[in-house]
Amino acid sequence: MSIFKALTTGFKLTWKYKRIVVLLYMLTFVLSACIAFPLKNLIEVTVGKSLMIKDLVKGVDYQFFNDFNNTYGLGLIPVFDQSITVLMLFFLLFVFFSGGVISVFINDHPESYKKFFWRKGAHFFFRFCRLAFYFSIIHLSLLGMFFLVFYLSINGEMQNEGTISFALKVISPFYYLAAVLIFMWQDYSKVFLVKSDKTWIFQSMFPALKFIKSNFLKVYGLYLLNMLFWFVLIYLNFRITLLIKFTSGSAILLAFLISQVFVLSRLSLKLINLGSVVDLYSQK
Repeated sequence: MSIFKALTTGFKLTWKYKRIVVLLYMLTFVLSACIAFPLKNLIEVTVGKSLMIKDLVKGVDYQFFNDFNNTYGLGLIPVFDQSITVLMLFFLLFVFFSGGVISVFINDHPESYKKFFWRKGAHFFFRFCRLAFYFSIIHLSLLGMFFLVFYLSINGEMQNEGTISFALKVISPFYYLAAVLIFMWQDYSKVFLVKSDKTWIFQSMFPALKFIKSNFLKVYGLYLLNMLFWFVLIYLNFRITLLIKFTSGSAILLAFLISQVFVLSRLSLKLINLGSVVDLYSQK
């Protein structure tokens, strides 16, 4: 069982079915636009002629957002409600896509994968929704536990920035490593669910947990390797963005194009991770 073979297969499968990545990107772009345009219109109507807008494009300005919320907060309510609806729609679409993607990766039918993808996405949709619900509870429980540890470590002193910063630096790495375990368990549960086609979700969750326990070093190593690509991508995007001087329309357009490359790369990494998980499981 080789994690590097699994990772290589993940790249190959993602490239082979790159049309799925493009479709995901297009849907993401449309849904993001549904959030961005109402906010853009609200800003243009309220503070569109303010000189502060030039400073806002350079980065996050918390004072601007605080003043804007205090003055035009009521206008944000419908935008916020629409954003929640769009995010829920995106979540459901990604759940649907996950079933189709994993099914295509497991069966690997390059000639007829389009109909197969849509059919399997619908076939596993409700079971994947239940799986997402169960793991959401697990994630929230983990987050609550670490928040309790964090709160106790600062003795409830939420006003002391130095204490809060130090506690977060100490606790955050442990939370991240634990959260990775949950996400890893969730992905392998998806693979087991598609592979076995079981009705009950726990019939996939527990075998996936057993598989992870039996092959922990390789499974966890593969997942951390996939996470490394995420960190590299985020770091590169951050460094490139710092080099851009927001002094012209062309610079803003360039920043937008770079952000779209970042989104496309992020979606590709999601599929690479799923492809590598499928391959590592098939090596057992």
